[in-house]
Amino acid sequence: MNYNMVGDAIVKHCGGLENFIHVTNCMTRVRMTIADPSLVDMPALKGIEGVLGVVEDDTLQVIVGPGKSSKVATVINERLKGAPAVDTTLSGVEQKAKLAREKAKKQTRTKAILKHIANIFVPILPALIAAGILMGLNNVVVNSAASWAMSHHIAAVGDLSPTQVVLDQRHLLGVSQFLDIVSKALFGFLAIYAGITSAREFEGNLILGGLLGAITIMPQVTTLGLIPGQGGLIGVIFAVWLMCLLEKQVRRFVPDIVDVVVTPTVVLLVMAAAQLFIIMPAAGVVSNGILHALNGLLEHGGIAAGFVLSALFPFLISLGLHHGLFPIHLEMINATGHAPLFAIQIMSNAGMVGAATAVLLLTRDPVMKKIAKGAIPTSILAVGEPTIFGVNIPAGFAFITGSIGAGFGGVMVVLLGVSTNGVGAAGLSALPLIADGKYLQYILAWLVGCAAAFALTYVVGKVRGYDKEMA
Repeated sequence: MNYNMVGDAIVKHCGGLENFIHVTNCMTRVRMTIADPSLVDMPALKGIEGVLGVVEDDTLQVIVGPGKSSKVATVINERLKGAPAVDTTLSGVEQKAKLAREKAKKQTRTKAILKHIANIFVPILPALIAAGILMGLNNVVVNSAASWAMSHHIAAVGDLSPTQVVLDQRHLLGVSQFLDIVSKALFGFLAIYAGITSAREFEGNLILGGLLGAITIMPQVTTLGLIPGQGGLIGVIFAVWLMCLLEKQVRRFVPDIVDVVVTPTVVLLVMAAAQLFIIMPAAGVVSNGILHALNGLLEHGGIAAGFVLSALFPFLISLGLHHGLFPIHLEMINATGHAPLFAIQIMSNAGMVGAATAVLLLTRDPVMKKIAKGAIPTSILAVGEPTIFGVNIPAGFAFITGSIGAGFGGVMVVLLGVSTNGVGAAGLSALPLIADGKYLQYILAWLVGCAAAFALTYVVGKVRGYDKEMA
């Protein structure tokens, strides 16, 4: 991909540099805040070579695929450095922005909450994936050593446990300790990172947001009868949301001359007390309730729950809401060490790959063939968005059949007891995250989902005459 050409084309079809307010990116999408949406040429934007799809939401999201989104966003931001600032007093711009805000308010409360949570975790996601993979690799090394130590009756030596003795003999003890430190630097302080990104999402002071997150993991909270981390990320996000509301209200009444001292002090004092004595205990009850409900669903719902949940996840991805489930996955890991729901979720990747492969074989459209050939390997390795937006949604029926196929992958996940001890990656990249060494079971479940989606898509495509359609 020529990133300069793609970036310049996006700028051109979005109304020029003067129509951009903010540009950022997530794993697969360039996310743009546009001053005047009426200036965006959607058909031309979708027709740019290398663009897999476009999503219109509170931001305009152009899907270009993993690794490419950051490079395209960088190109656009480089162009913006020399551009004049957006004049929001231009005729019609304020009115259009107001209409956009009103439209956003009309979305369902559930969707709005999931959108906020997704926006909070998008900046953390690359680190989550990296730390999760490193943790998974360390688990593979440690589990292998533990199994060897048990089967060969290895005894402890000094301060070293039997497992550590084996690791030391294999010259892997230092490597294991290194991987453990790096991964725990993310998961151990995740409440702080979530507090910072929550404050950014709700337009408050970033460091105060991080501080509220830090309060929840302080060991000293045990002196107040609390458990460090009680309430999880749900409590942190809610507390930071309240903090941002309070900060805006306090600032209205505090004189400018003492604002820098009084406002943060009052906000921190009030919110720290609320966090410790109200929010943490209440959020703990809510978190436990959610976990019990989900565990009950997975335990008693069996394969039906696995099928339905896996089949629904592609729809969440298509709406950009799937990251909103990260607090639940992470709370499950914190409570039990496993995230069975995440293992079910990533079967959506298998379904989308299977469907896209069938489309590749069926289609006579050379453009679709080219997109599919690039999207399928990416989705096998990592994320499913390239096949979702580049192949299956444009094909129409393939998105539905792919989702149904993913459901069969979810059935196998439940039957085989596959779970993860990390979150973030999908496809083959998720292998290090698989818990209890069930790597073959995960691959089998993934292949079943992929094969089911392929078969359904191919048969439906033949029946519909998709293989006879021209570009």
